Amino acid sequence: MEIVVEPVVSFLVEKLGNLLIQEAISLIGLRAQVEWIETELGWMRSFLKDADAEQQGDERAKKWVRDVHGIAYDTEDVIDSFLLKVESLRGRGSLCSIKRCAFIVSELIARHKIASKIKHIKLKIDDISKRRTTYGIESIGRAEGSSSAGRSLQEWRLTSPNVQEPDFVGFEKDLEALVMRLTEGELRRCVVSVVGMGGLGKTTLTKKLYNTDSVKKHFHTHAWISVSQEYDVRDLLGVIVKRCLVLSNEELEMVEKMNVVELRDKISEYLNHKRYLVVLDDIWKGEAWDSLKDAFPDMNNGSRIVLTTRNKDVALYADARSQPHELRFLNNEESWKLFRKKAFPGQDGGCPRDLEVLGREIVEKCHCLPLAIVVIGGLLSRKEPREWENVCKTISWQFIKGDVKISSILSLSYNDLPHRLKPCFLYLGNFPEDYEFHTMELIRMWAAEGFLQQRGEETLEEVGEMFLKELIQRCMVQVAKRSSSGGIKSFRVHDLLRDLSISEAKEGKFLEVHHGNMNVTSASRARRLAIHHNDLSKYNSLTSSSPHVRSVLIYTQGYSWLQRKQEKFLYRGFKLLRVLCLHGAPIEKLPTEIGELVHLRYLGCTKTFLKSLPSSIGNLPSLQTLSVASFDNIKVPSTIGKMRQLRHLQVKGVDKLNYLGWVGPWGVIEGHPRLDQMSNLQTLSHVKAGKWMQSCLGKLTNLRKLGIGLVTGADAEVFNESIANLGCLQSLSIVTQGFEYKNQGSLVPLSPLLKLSKLRLEGRLEKLPESIEFPTNLTKLTLLFSCLNQDPLATLEKLKNLRILRLLSSSYRGKEMACAAQGFPRLKSLHLEGLHQLEEWTVEEGAMPSLLHLQINKCCHLKKLPGLQHVATLEKLELRDMPNEFKERVREEGEDWHKIHHIPSIDITNDKVEVTPDSLLGSRLFGVLN
Repeated sequence: MEIVVEPVVSFLVEKLGNLLIQEAISLIGLRAQVEWIETELGWMRSFLKDADAEQQGDERAKKWVRDVHGIAYDTEDVIDSFLLKVESLRGRGSLCSIKRCAFIVSELIARHKIASKIKHIKLKIDDISKRRTTYGIESIGRAEGSSSAGRSLQEWRLTSPNVQEPDFVGFEKDLEALVMRLTEGELRRCVVSVVGMGGLGKTTLTKKLYNTDSVKKHFHTHAWISVSQEYDVRDLLGVIVKRCLVLSNEELEMVEKMNVVELRDKISEYLNHKRYLVVLDDIWKGEAWDSLKDAFPDMNNGSRIVLTTRNKDVALYADARSQPHELRFLNNEESWKLFRKKAFPGQDGGCPRDLEVLGREIVEKCHCLPLAIVVIGGLLSRKEPREWENVCKTISWQFIKGDVKISSILSLSYNDLPHRLKPCFLYLGNFPEDYEFHTMELIRMWAAEGFLQQRGEETLEEVGEMFLKELIQRCMVQVAKRSSSGGIKSFRVHDLLRDLSISEAKEGKFLEVHHGNMNVTSASRARRLAIHHNDLSKYNSLTSSSPHVRSVLIYTQGYSWLQRKQEKFLYRGFKLLRVLCLHGAPIEKLPTEIGELVHLRYLGCTKTFLKSLPSSIGNLPSLQTLSVASFDNIKVPSTIGKMRQLRHLQVKGVDKLNYLGWVGPWGVIEGHPRLDQMSNLQTLSHVKAGKWMQSCLGKLTNLRKLGIGLVTGADAEVFNESIANLGCLQSLSIVTQGFEYKNQGSLVPLSPLLKLSKLRLEGRLEKLPESIEFPTNLTKLTLLFSCLNQDPLATLEKLKNLRILRLLSSSYRGKEMACAAQGFPRLKSLHLEGLHQLEEWTVEEGAMPSLLHLQINKCCHLKKLPGLQHVATLEKLELRDMPNEFKERVREEGEDWHKIHHIPSIDITNDKVEVTPDSLLGSRLFGVLN
């Protein structure tokens, strides 16, 4: 197992640098020692980047990295404890003279202890540095060869391409599509890439493709090369020569003496007049492609290179003009079919009835991953039926620990991650099985943990998005949902990869996951604790035995109320917390002790019953993210203005009309907080307008996302005066409540907001502003409950950069709508929902020339579809909750079928139509204003 330590050291070096800036460090005469530690750890950080890749195969390196890991954590504990003491000292500055004297004495004792610990750490670092030379670890990164595990796996991959998987299940359509790409299409030499996570079946599919008769007959010559992570360019070129050319013994001897350049020229010369197929199996980096590509000439004769990889970036690097073929997971029935073939060989896939229930349970635990199904099926084929139940109980453990092939293949992807991504991947183990990760939620946790370092003008959040995209490109996680603009809204991690992350993280004391059935009486050295259990009382012992814990993530699965003593476990035990996440904990309030967690950077309380936040929340000087979602409206104290590092404030409640599916967004900020001092604030969402806006809103010049509820016309006036100053604003959501906004036909002065790309307007409008008043770069617009009487399309179709338009929930109350020719030039997605009076919609030829996705929901009086036959770009049509008469028109042989038969994907549901009465419009409830 590999120990992730380099990011820990990087974070610590940065923290020491910040500490040296503070005057407080001089008070105890430790500046020289801390400077020495910072310098020495900085050198170690550089060295660790090489050691990171070598520790798998070198026990000396592994031991040395483990020592650095321990000293880095010890140093961090001492420094954080010191900073905690400094904050405590500041908080007691107003004590009476007698108590003050007693406190100073105790402080001197504490400082002496901290000074002694730092001196001890200095000695240990000095010893570790000397050991690096003594034991020859400095040669790391220059040693040849590879670990035995790596060699055995490479040998497994180097099997002949003619040895195929006899039980080929689930990839028939993939095979058909790839055969066409190899034998038809462009004449240029194309690279056809097959992309997917480890164990998904890339090599199995490619072997089947390579040996298909039509493929063999189409090409004059073929070669299969297994590249893998560790490769020698000369050896690979030699394999190509031997498999493509027919050589005598004398010529073979000459080949053995050729260098890389000569071998490339030899291959290129031979292939120059042939239509060839070369498979590069398991290629990991673009450098490998660069070293081989010159051997493959492009004679414009239909030659092909097939490349299998886990990294989509590598596929696009090899040929940006060729779309990678991304493999999917098997479905449930395909998984069951493959399992039967492996578990009962020679029986034509038959399964005894008494084993079917248990067999399907085992297959379900394989999570549709072909490699896992094949291995576990092969294992069970050699066991008696009475042993199946034991295998079922221990199946996850077998995947990670017991079966070399699965653990080795999955670990390859992890080991290949750059050092900056490894802690980000391991962090995924904190969350429950089958958890759907919300992108920004996780990225903000990464930032709080110190995994993200700012680069140039990029924000931490932008760096985090790049990290996530790289994990997706490497097939370590899968996109679950995309936003309407194409961004990653949420994602999932395959359960076997999650198991791998937990196993690797536990080995390196990175995190521990508790499910309620684990022994928690012994001390835990893990820096992070994830608790997926309702009863927190059994974890009370951890507070005294694990003071070093930096993150606690609790995901409860029930509604048992937390007792006061359980709250103490959270807030009084872990003084050095950076991340605290309470998901589903049925709490009504946070105790005042929360303000003692001065290192806290992320506080998340979702699916709770919170009604207010304590004023002590303002005592959290390091807090970056405060995210609260409650089943009630939430009062936010004015002390939040003291949190100068706060970047994201999200306070979301649900109002009493939630049964209608309407979400009441609002948190109430009390009094006159000095929000103008919060220069780092980027997100302020789901808050209600109030007194705080008058002197603060216009000074939050770093805001990127704002969601606000305007309750009165006076709120709107203050808002209009402030909004022009928010030049960084990218996303704006406005809800007007209880009044109709009137301002000479103008909604808000948005024109100066050049970065504003997303706008959501909810509530009654007198009319839409003119098209020239909208922000120039607006790409997404959502309207709800606007109750417009004039056709909004006449104005909106003139917005040249608009790509996404959503007209929802009585945003328009007229009977007719029309899209003129040349209207909506860049619109890609259009969503119409709850336009209950709409009867006729016309689309002229030439309108919406870029539209890809059209969704129409609950437009209960719409008689027919417009002329969509003219929209040749349309790829997907969704019709939901529409009247039966309408649906009959759009089915095959229906009156409107000729308008949509060219669309590749058509989704029509049979749900019952429900009309929302106009009397309910605008009746959403806010919390009480204070």
